[in-house]
Amino acid sequence: MIKMKKQDSTTNTYRRTFKGAASVLTLACAAAMLSTGCGKNQTETAAAVETEAAKAEESKAGDSKEEETGDENANVSKDETLITVESGEIKVSGANSKAVSISGSTVTITDAGTYRLSGELEEGQISVEAGDKDDVRLVFDNFSITNSETAPVSVVTSGNFFIELSEGSENLVEDKREAVAQNDSDTSSDVPDAAIYSKSDLYITGSGSITVKGGYCDGIHGKDALVISEGVKLDITASEHGINGKDSLEIQDGSITITSGEDGLHSKGDVIISDGTMEIHAEDDGIHAETALIIDGGTVDVAESYEGLEGLSVTINGGTVSVRASDDGVNSAGGSDETDDIFAVTEGAAITINGGNVYVAAAGDGLDSNGNVVVTGGEIYIDGPEIGANASLDYNGTGTITGGTFALTGASGMLQSFSEDSTQIQLVVYYTEQQAAGTRITVTDSEGNVIYENAESTQAFEAFLLSSPELKQGETYTVKTGDQEETVTVDGNIATIGERAGGMMGGFRGRGMRGQQENGEQGEIGTPPEGMPGMKGSADQNGAPEGMPGGRGQGGPGDMGGHGGRGGQGGNPPADMGGTAPEMSGADGQTVTGETLPETSAAAG
Repeated sequence: MIKMKKQDSTTNTYRRTFKGAASVLTLACAAAMLSTGCGKNQTETAAAVETEAAKAEESKAGDSKEEETGDENANVSKDETLITVESGEIKVSGANSKAVSISGSTVTITDAGTYRLSGELEEGQISVEAGDKDDVRLVFDNFSITNSETAPVSVVTSGNFFIELSEGSENLVEDKREAVAQNDSDTSSDVPDAAIYSKSDLYITGSGSITVKGGYCDGIHGKDALVISEGVKLDITASEHGINGKDSLEIQDGSITITSGEDGLHSKGDVIISDGTMEIHAEDDGIHAETALIIDGGTVDVAESYEGLEGLSVTINGGTVSVRASDDGVNSAGGSDETDDIFAVTEGAAITINGGNVYVAAAGDGLDSNGNVVVTGGEIYIDGPEIGANASLDYNGTGTITGGTFALTGASGMLQSFSEDSTQIQLVVYYTEQQAAGTRITVTDSEGNVIYENAESTQAFEAFLLSSPELKQGETYTVKTGDQEETVTVDGNIATIGERAGGMMGGFRGRGMRGQQENGEQGEIGTPPEGMPGMKGSADQNGAPEGMPGGRGQGGPGDMGGHGGRGGQGGNPPADMGGTAPEMSGADGQTVTGETLPETSAAAG
């Protein structure tokens, strides 16, 4: 991880001190010459002393002037080039002015260096066209730039490219172009498709704030690595991705708010979050990584999304993570996931939680892995789904828990518990009737000690699962749900109260990002069975509970045979012990036992 250092503010002090020392040394040498009579006659020597004294006074006066200038521009270094905009006029001064050219309202930078920008530049552009080894730093110091024709900030070539937000400054970069259509040919790699666009490694640092408006496509797009660090404050809106780091995206610190038409954070490589505070409202994925998504710390709040967190592998090691999704909350998938084998394991796919506080509220699967699910630590609560075609825990490989506190409430039809080789005990409760959202659940041991308590579910539920290091072999526990109580004694790795409700619901094949029926038409929403609240889904939603954003439709009639759309993963059959799945031989609209379901249980779609 790279953290950039600010320039040394003591540089001018060192220079002034050096100048003063030189003047004193000169006068001392002159006095020594007078006393010894060395070199020239006394008249010449006296003249030399007067000359040096005059130079010293000039130097002192110059230093005083520097100090006065430094007071007015405390953040400005002598090594910087100043680019200021006053009443529409662009002025350039300072160390490397020759590297800056002005053409209309376009500022072009062609050499390495630090360039401090201030003022308001309308319909302008900052274009960096330096050498490929020239590091360029732009310091935004209360700088505003807009453009309705192209990217306001565009880096064509440079070494490393830095945007530093000066302390306490407020800045704006706005791309006013109309949003690009999905199939528009202008979205080629040569078109600067973001308000801040860089073909070089991009580092955003500092302790100021910036508002970025990506009307055309992305808010910030780095074609190589993109790193955000220090105390930056970013407020980003974008018609597509909020922040897009093509090769990799790393958030080391900062405060980031994103509203995006597609993904909030996006990378074709890894996304790594080590610290900072994020609030994301996304119409597609909250955070999307083609390879690894790793959260080591910070506060990550995906307040709205289609899918919350998605990557080939998703690892949470720490921090506070909150996800709301109209489809899957946390999804580990690879590529499009379009396969005839809906239970196939994707190589490298895994969801791993080693620590942190994790909350997931999903209308689709809570944790959905095309590979394994591994929990070794942390405090995790999966809230929902309440639709029987999805599950709070869904995996195609193995699901193991060896530590941490893991709890879920949701539908029972497709629920999986952890695999038999888990070393931590699980307690599973199946209810005969659906429990209302917010129903209090309390688990106590034989001495009345509270092991777990929760009354914050936002979706109705038919099942409850708890795994905790507090659960002990041979101990008897009481589970109170609302006004009803049940007891169970632990004998083995899993203790079960009640029985799963009748066969699995038909009508969906897990989640499909753009689901279709087999005839290619958009799948319709199945009518919920009696006792389940009506869903507010429209023709383009998957029936998300009220208060949660609807997702794109899920497809598939009857016996799980409908094909999920792009990125779709088939839902797994139930396996109370994580064991072998039952045969899926039911016909359309039937349970696995062959009994015909009521019309309300499995509509086509």
